[in-house]
Amino acid sequence: MNAMSFSDMGLAALKRCQYDAAINMLRQALGEDMDNLDARFGLARALHEKGSVIEAVGEYRTVLQSDGGHEDCLHHIARALLQNGDARGALNHVDIVLRNKPTDPELLALRGQALIALERYDAALSSLQSAAHHNPGSETLHRLIAKCHRANEDFESERRAVEQLLRINPSSLSASNDLGVINLREGHLIAAFEAFEQILSQDADHPQATLNRAIALTVMGGMDHDAIWNRVMEVCDGIEDIDDIRNAADQLAKLPDTARKGTAEADRLIKMAAIEEIDI
Repeated sequence: MNAMSFSDMGLAALKRCQYDAAINMLRQALGEDMDNLDARFGLARALHEKGSVIEAVGEYRTVLQSDGGHEDCLHHIARALLQNGDARGALNHVDIVLRNKPTDPELLALRGQALIALERYDAALSSLQSAAHHNPGSETLHRLIAKCHRANEDFESERRAVEQLLRINPSSLSASNDLGVINLREGHLIAAFEAFEQILSQDADHPQATLNRAIALTVMGGMDHDAIWNRVMEVCDGIEDIDDIRNAADQLAKLPDTARKGTAEADRLIKMAAIEEIDI
């Protein structure tokens, strides 16, 4: 079987999201022809989607050495760099593509995410609002806009962005959780609890809603603390700092039920409420 055959089969496997098969065949293709840019880019994409981000970046860079204007490669290396914590590198690459595609909402969203990572929230908001103009109704964009407002401590605008998303898509569990966290932070414990309960009625293992419901119940008091938090530890093992959150809940639970709300312990626990991550 010649290199072109391996390349074609590998790219077909990539299209079917069969990443291991794609990686195997595209590497064989490159063994026969190291200059096959389609195979090289396909290998980078397969590695990237499989989660081998650092290795993917190396392959993307090899493609760009031969074709510095490869727009798809510039786009995806920007994604990979941002995922790997190099927000400035991501911004540099995505800005090159935006010169030719200044209104592309996906690129503008990626630029906004890189700017958020760099804590340039006003610039991020401008990019995201431009993206939303060209892609109205996008859940990702509304949630990123809300994230910018939250980072700027403009909580009123954050609430508006989330409520607008829920008007567009009332079934969005992510937006419902976001609104629940806003209510939790503002002291509207019953409204927050009801939001998390509604999410869990549709997805019983929703990690963020499970955690946030437990936080609301702990602040309100009067519940079986160990049972609630044992369930959290079962469902939420993927949430960062879950052990610290459990410890904060245990500290709050030492206070009388009626004396928890408004305390430093309650405020600390509420600040640990989980917002679902936005994919890059």
